[in-house]
Amino acid sequence: MKSLETKRMILRALSLDDLEEFNRYAKKPHIGPMAGWAPHTSIEESRAILNMMIKENEVWGITIKPAKKIVGTIGLHVRNFDNAMLNQKEVGYVIDDVYWGQGYMVEAVNAVLNYAFNELELTKVLCGHAKNNLQSKRVIEKCGFIPTGTDVRDHFDGTKIDIQMYEMTYTHYKELNQ
Repeated sequence: MKSLETKRMILRALSLDDLEEFNRYAKKPHIGPMAGWAPHTSIEESRAILNMMIKENEVWGITIKPAKKIVGTIGLHVRNFDNAMLNQKEVGYVIDDVYWGQGYMVEAVNAVLNYAFNELELTKVLCGHAKNNLQSKRVIEKCGFIPTGTDVRDHFDGTKIDIQMYEMTYTHYKELNQ
């Protein structure tokens, strides 16, 4: 996985060396639910999830310069067959609450959009947030995504949850970045 660098961050491949930091924020009771997953209940659970992300090779660890420790993750995912056939992926992200409201996630998403369109040559990047996740909504809007409707997805607690969906086309991205 190619590392991506911004003014304040490095997005890099994950490794098992990230386990303690990953578990530290992933077990917080309000971090995972905002991103659609249950808080981690053990270091073993975090290890299994980290191993899965390493194997899938779709997720970067977010580090803030000059530190090497991860404070969150951001990934580009193929969620379904249609996405694969249409050359589009969905961006998903999470960051430790200590870093909320400081513009880090906007910076990270913009780096991933640049990579998605200029190196992977995707035609579209999708993004979504749970209706009650106003922090994520602000990130998505600041990055210039356009709302497309609502998707209903399975939530970690077994319920269904409404996800406000957005998209960024290659053409729109180029217009925003002229």
